[in-house]
Amino acid sequence: MRVLATAGHVDHGKSALVRALTGMEPDRYAEEQRRGLTLDLGFVWTGPDADGEHLAFVDVPGHERFVATMLAGVGPVPAVLFVVAADQGWQPQSQEHLAILDALGVRHAVLAVTRSDLADPEPVRADALRRLAETSLGPVPSVAVSAVTGAGLDGLRTELSRL
Repeated sequence: MRVLATAGHVDHGKSALVRALTGMEPDRYAEEQRRGLTLDLGFVWTGPDADGEHLAFVDVPGHERFVATMLAGVGPVPAVLFVVAADQGWQPQSQEHLAILDALGVRHAVLAVTRSDLADPEPVRADALRRLAETSLGPVPSVAVSAVTGAGLDGLRTELSRL
């Protein structure tokens, strides 16, 4: 089983994306579901892919008040699914999460530009790819996705399998 963590600003759709990829709910607590805000680490996984591999996700909170929890989630994993929303672009916790990943020396990632059904993902993708490339992550593959419509999910699954 391969394990990776999510990373990115609060409310950019990390949990919605892993929910769409796995069919599992990463927000376990009633308070998280009521508020629509990840407060603790969530653990979800996929069934086996064509090669028989399972992919597990550690879904981390994006809010600045939960940076310690985010660190607990990304610290032990070798790769991340970095999420930036097309309709909001790069935000403070995007930068904070990237700095943490760089400090930890994480070298493997896929960029998912979420909410691509709400805004043109290309300007956000270009900006995020430039920022990620300047860190330990280097150049990474990227996919524009929508957890709501399902657009791009197959492409994201392909990139995650390659990772």
